[in-house]
Amino acid sequence: MRFSKYIIPIALTIAVIVSLTLSVVIWTNPANYKNRQNSTQTTQTQAVTKPKRYVYSPTQAIHTDESGNQVILVNRLANSVAEVQKTMHGYQNVSLKTLSTKSEDKYFQIANRPNSIMLSYGSPVSMKIVNEITNKKFKKLPNHSVTRIVLPTDDSSKLYLLNDQNFAVYQVNVKKHSLKALNDVLKMNFRRVPASIQLLNGRPMVYVRNQLQLQPYKYLIDRQSEDYYVSRLLNNRESQSSTTVKRRKNLVTYSEQNNLQLAFDSKTRMGTFSDFRTNKDQRNVTSVLNDSYNQLVDLGLSLDSVRFFNYDTSTRTVMYRTFVEGFPIFRQNGFGTISSQILNSSAKRLKFTLDNPEVPIPTDQSYRTLPATETVIRRLVAHGYQQKAIKQLQLGYGWRRDKSSQLLINLIPDWYVNYQGHWRSYSSMINQY
Repeated sequence: MRFSKYIIPIALTIAVIVSLTLSVVIWTNPANYKNRQNSTQTTQTQAVTKPKRYVYSPTQAIHTDESGNQVILVNRLANSVAEVQKTMHGYQNVSLKTLSTKSEDKYFQIANRPNSIMLSYGSPVSMKIVNEITNKKFKKLPNHSVTRIVLPTDDSSKLYLLNDQNFAVYQVNVKKHSLKALNDVLKMNFRRVPASIQLLNGRPMVYVRNQLQLQPYKYLIDRQSEDYYVSRLLNNRESQSSTTVKRRKNLVTYSEQNNLQLAFDSKTRMGTFSDFRTNKDQRNVTSVLNDSYNQLVDLGLSLDSVRFFNYDTSTRTVMYRTFVEGFPIFRQNGFGTISSQILNSSAKRLKFTLDNPEVPIPTDQSYRTLPATETVIRRLVAHGYQQKAIKQLQLGYGWRRDKSSQLLINLIPDWYVNYQGHWRSYSSMINQY
């Protein structure tokens, strides 16, 4: 009993000695700490990085039945696009032929093909990107641009690729295979939203035929620190000692030898990373998207729900958005989650948010009713907007701060309109007048 009262003091003394010993080892040999730090960063990168096929997967699935009726398969309990993609990994003896270009009739004949599932991108990607989602089965095909992939549910020897920009239609021939897995996807418990593909100002777009109800969400957000990005984008470079810091009102700017600059706006919770080193000044879609993906990996942001949204060829800007229930999130300024831009041969820019949705929180908010696509367009025109200036309409969720906590946000369903090149919410446009 007398000895037992000394056990705790002795154990504490040993722990202190061990701690001091380890500290001395780290102080006298910084390489140990650096190696451990690099190992930690590697582990973090592996944890948040998603394969290219994940980030560049299509974002919408549409089923056309035997009568030609079309519905959007909305992601609720299962991801419809991911389930369809799983059936695309076993293609054999792949070959391609061009069926038509600049023919609206042929385009819509395939886009409206009965007994098919169509996967769609927000804007065209290259065949090399599509190759990623087919388990590299398309690697020998010509590098055409692709907006939509049409998978027949009654013909196992063909699939079709469409390009919205020039109405190109490509037929991909494959070795006959079982269609059971593809048809089994249609048996899953998806929500089905009636839709049709129509032209809007000369470009194909998916129209929602009827009004629909969407569930608002409340999310706990991940508020990442500025130091995390400084460490990933600047301090893991060779020249750490040259980093300077400037502060002005709500803006903090870190610079490194005039080559790298990282700025944070504490008011908007946005970060901007500018790289002024010489780059390859990529011009084609494949190289731009590949370079953009590498920037995502460097950033180290969790990509669990982040998807490619669109690529603006005029500004060479790639936009990524976080998706909820298959629909993208829009902030009040129209921004998504991450954007990367190639300015010229000596400048690239990466913009990103420091706050991102992480965990859904139960909410008692009632469903919100949204009008059909044609109703949205008609009301916008009635309010003085020009239809020819509407480039695209997209169902999505608006990011709203929750008044009860800085760590909570409300995601409110709404239509989003690409008007004169900028994304704006339908509600704000209507209420402006």
